[in-house]
Amino acid sequence: MAEAIEARKAHTDGPAVWPWKIYDACGIWFWVVVFALVFSRLSPYFLNYRNFSNIFRQASIFAIMATGMTLVVISGGIDLSVGSVVSFTSAVLGVVWRDTENIYLALAAAMAVGIVTGIANGLLAGYCRMPPFIATFGLMSAGAGFAFALTPSSIGDFPAWFEKLGNDRIRILSHAVPVPVIIMFAVAVVFMLFLDARRFGLRIFAVGGNENGARMAGVNVPKLKLAIYTINGALASFAGIILCSRIRSSYPGIGLDMEMDVIASSVIGGASLVGGEGRIFGAVGGAVFICMIQNILNLMGVYPFMQKIVTGVFIVLAVFMNEFRSRRA
Repeated sequence: MAEAIEARKAHTDGPAVWPWKIYDACGIWFWVVVFALVFSRLSPYFLNYRNFSNIFRQASIFAIMATGMTLVVISGGIDLSVGSVVSFTSAVLGVVWRDTENIYLALAAAMAVGIVTGIANGLLAGYCRMPPFIATFGLMSAGAGFAFALTPSSIGDFPAWFEKLGNDRIRILSHAVPVPVIIMFAVAVVFMLFLDARRFGLRIFAVGGNENGARMAGVNVPKLKLAIYTINGALASFAGIILCSRIRSSYPGIGLDMEMDVIASSVIGGASLVGGEGRIFGAVGGAVFICMIQNILNLMGVYPFMQKIVTGVFIVLAVFMNEFRSRRA
């Protein structure tokens, strides 16, 4: 027995396995670095600060949404409505601003979209015990319809300070960092600490790992799911507001198919669709990874339909490597 333990220790501590230890610690960020180096050989315009700044700014929207989605996935659920929430948020923001010219009222109404949708999802998944896929799929369809019913066209002419939210930069250590990137990391750090250091976070993992066991241990599962889906909806609306600021207009179809990239970011980042496992910072890395692939394909002039195929292959590869890493652990 002692010899077997020593052999196992030698196998896991030997010099040949140190790259795997780095991968275990870094997760998807390991592949972000590896593929960044590979992609730098494919285009001379890829590996520079300006391009990476644009990649992170694009990823910031997905990363903020993936933060909330990771909470949902860890709890054993799924939310297909986040793309429609972004679209409906955009439509409400534009219409209220156009009709009242009160940007603060427009922002409050836009945030209410995500919060109300999240509450509805939480009530259906938590208290009605409806399968999350079905509950959120229904609201996904309804949200997209409401957005185009409210306004079929884009609305702009927002206040200058609001447009700066998605386009301005703040100088940090001699580099101009986009404001959405700063917001992305701030949101990630807050929820990462919240997930790791609070009983609420521990209960999310418990429900995702064994819902019946968590219920028997005294966890109020319906109330917890209501809180999780509400947070997720609020973050989706918040991301939609930042996106409207970045493009300087609102459009009812702005969130079309975003839920797929958001879910993929969470899963690539280490979240398990069966629940009980996930990393907030990994979800951010997943969003960066997806946007990085799309960026290099654009620089190489790859046709849009081929981009979807190649991106899908990379996503499957990244998920496979994450599963391999989990099984090794």
